[in-house]
Amino acid sequence: MVGRRFATLLAVPIALAALVAIPASASAEATVDRFSEPFTAEPGEVDDTCAGDGVVGILTGAGTFAGQQVTTDNGDHFRATITFHTRVDFADGRYLLAEQYEHIGSNVNPMVGVVTFGGTLHEKGTLYDAGNNVIGHEMFHARFRTTIVDGDVAVEFDRGFLTCR
Repeated sequence: MVGRRFATLLAVPIALAALVAIPASASAEATVDRFSEPFTAEPGEVDDTCAGDGVVGILTGAGTFAGQQVTTDNGDHFRATITFHTRVDFADGRYLLAEQYEHIGSNVNPMVGVVTFGGTLHEKGTLYDAGNNVIGHEMFHARFRTTIVDGDVAVEFDRGFLTCR
């Protein structure tokens, strides 16, 4: 099954690739590169919504991945915001409309061999029945953080909390 953390799974490899792709500045000045890229999610199965245990729906959505990369002689700083609007359709006609906002960032300091990256995610959704009546709400909060020192993971956590009402 595809997890709800789709945007995070997409963003972390992109963020790390961005750190490698932009060369270090040759002077003490900072180089700032800003970006904004739209994306769409191909239809995929999800089962971690407030529609009920084991209920599988088809997620579709679109969003924007925007942020900046700052490069100096002392390292790189990357930050981005992912905005992701989704719809999950269920076989019985119910559907979930949700908005997800995620802030991610990373710092790389090659002088001391430390890389950190992490982020927070907040999603709010409304569950509708086949007649377009509101039948529930969901909220999902997540946070993750990883610190790598000299190539070894020193600290890592990834926690998520789903609330249904």
